[in-house]
Amino acid sequence: MPPRTCLLLPLLLAACDIPETKTPSTPAEPATAHWMSDVFVDRPDTTVGSILLPGAFNSTSYACDAAYGMSPGAPAVVRALWGDEDTTDNEENRDLIVAWAKTQDRPIARQLQEGIRFVEMNVTLKEGELVTWHSVYGLPLDGILDELVAFSVAQPDEVVLISFGLTLDSSSWPLFADALAQPRTDGFSLCDRVYDGAEPAALATLADIRSRQRNLIWSPSGDFRAYLESRGDCPLSQGIVDRSWSITVSPEGVESALAASVPTRDPEHILINDFVFSLDGAASTGEQLNYLTGYHGVQEASEALGFSGDFPERLIERYDVDGKMNVFAGAYYQDTLLIDAAIARNRL
Repeated sequence: MPPRTCLLLPLLLAACDIPETKTPSTPAEPATAHWMSDVFVDRPDTTVGSILLPGAFNSTSYACDAAYGMSPGAPAVVRALWGDEDTTDNEENRDLIVAWAKTQDRPIARQLQEGIRFVEMNVTLKEGELVTWHSVYGLPLDGILDELVAFSVAQPDEVVLISFGLTLDSSSWPLFADALAQPRTDGFSLCDRVYDGAEPAALATLADIRSRQRNLIWSPSGDFRAYLESRGDCPLSQGIVDRSWSITVSPEGVESALAASVPTRDPEHILINDFVFSLDGAASTGEQLNYLTGYHGVQEASEALGFSGDFPERLIERYDVDGKMNVFAGAYYQDTLLIDAAIARNRL
């Protein structure tokens, strides 16, 4: 082709309106995916217990679906509204219950990408398969574990505290332990990523965790821990994890729980402060019924009851004066205000 024609070719293509072929671009990773490595880049000796970790209450509840059915442990008023499993004309009530059950609306992978560093999962057995639940059944556990391990491998400088709420009898423990030991991303299992230092996890430094390439903290207790230790294929984090629940229908209940638990925190313990606007915080069955039918979902309830806006920021500023809050977990924070407030606190 003559040189002059080569020069004119782009103009000719534009005139003929022939689209250019573009290579698809990968979405940029949000800064919140690696906020800990950014915030503590010059402070590797920071201990886990001195970091304010933003958490998501009942992290896997986003997967609850009426099609999966009612799960164990549902409050009596929920079961009454749900009705018999064979009933097919109760769709409206079941939609309300599912909307209440979903305390989060994003998959685990996205929660972690957006900055959450404490996740908890209710796990039970349904027809021989491990699944998640929050009064309503959710997804199989395997896919959730895949997402958690994938994040820990992709972001080795981020530390994630995990908690499993098990509704399993001891005969099902081997099935659960096998799932934890199963190879996933790059051949790593969840057990391969659990921090196993000799010191209490609250006293482990970021440098300690990074040097061992184990950035998940999980410290189960009691008979289940003894069972895992007897198997020997899943190292566990040391130390005690305390939990302070503020199961309430009012912001005052959250403040009361924080005021009682934070100042007395043992620095060698991890302290999880869960603030949950819950049916269990209602004074009567009638109040529980009003709550369920009065708000279509947790987001609407949080706004109506005063748990939205700058609520997390105000609580952190008021009660984290000595850096003792450690883990602050809430229900439904799609707008990431809790995450933003916690990250900002860690920058101080």
